[in-house]
Amino acid sequence: MSQFNAMTTPDRLQGLVTQVRPHLRNVIGVTIGKGGEGKTTTGVNLSFMLAQEQEYRASQGLPAKPILYAELDSNGNSRMDLKIHGGQFDDDGEAFLGAVTEDKPFTVLRNVRPYLDMTIPGSANGRLNAEISRLATKHVQAPYLMLAMLLAQISHLYAWIVIDFSPGDESAQRLGLAAATHLVAPVKNADDASIGGLATVANLVSEVRLINPELGIVAIGFLGFRKVAGEATSELEVVRAKIEVLLEQAGLSPEVVMKDHIRESRNLATACRNNGMPARELALAANEMLMDTETGEPVPRPRYANGRLVEPDRAFELAEDWATFTRDVITRVASRNAELQGVVS
Repeated sequence: MSQFNAMTTPDRLQGLVTQVRPHLRNVIGVTIGKGGEGKTTTGVNLSFMLAQEQEYRASQGLPAKPILYAELDSNGNSRMDLKIHGGQFDDDGEAFLGAVTEDKPFTVLRNVRPYLDMTIPGSANGRLNAEISRLATKHVQAPYLMLAMLLAQISHLYAWIVIDFSPGDESAQRLGLAAATHLVAPVKNADDASIGGLATVANLVSEVRLINPELGIVAIGFLGFRKVAGEATSELEVVRAKIEVLLEQAGLSPEVVMKDHIRESRNLATACRNNGMPARELALAANEMLMDTETGEPVPRPRYANGRLVEPDRAFELAEDWATFTRDVITRVASRNAELQGVVS
């Protein structure tokens, strides 16, 4: 592939990195070194909440841009979360794979929600690992920059870009790590494997420094832990303490650990996926405040898998957790961007 031949030498590679990095400071990566930690749930809800903010800005006559969400996983669960699975535009990830590995056009599905675009994931993403690894045998680190290059060309069109990438496929994860500037790592379980997953992410961040010197963990968030009177229980406090020790041992600031968390809501999380709605959208629908764009009538109230209607109050509590989470992430990202800008200046 000709674009790699011009990037393989160290000097040319570093020149490209220097060129693309300033265009990727609105790119947030969501990843963790262990599966089942709520990575896609985090990516979808973060993207949706950011899109809601841009929609609100537009309604106030303020400048607004859409959000781009990209999932690199082969299971493509975001297609269910955003209710596009099996639809006419669902190509099972083929277009995305072709864009990253074969110079084919980089296409996105526009307006899956107001102010929210996405790339289409699917089983084709399962071939990313093999294809990127194959290219890397000849072109060393250059292939890992392909997604970064593609996003750098369109980043000006988006307020934020959110990439959700897998812990299992190292080449696909490196692809995401090379494109992101700020990392959000969700933790959903209290076991040592979950905490060890953070060490995996920290190690990978160090390993991709050559092709992404600006990459850093901006937030470690917690999903699925109980709240009592709106506060965390001792279970989460113990997990936080373990993670802070781990971060200090790795020379990282414990300040990346988020103070608030997403409450335990397994039934609601399942209802979100089954109904194809992010948490905020589910809450609006449960309260009969989500309108059908064709009929102008409220959409039917969502139900749990057992047929019971989703409780409006519980759905709004979960949506508020995600709103708080999103505000915290963006505050941290804005602060870190200011620091990066200062370093460059």
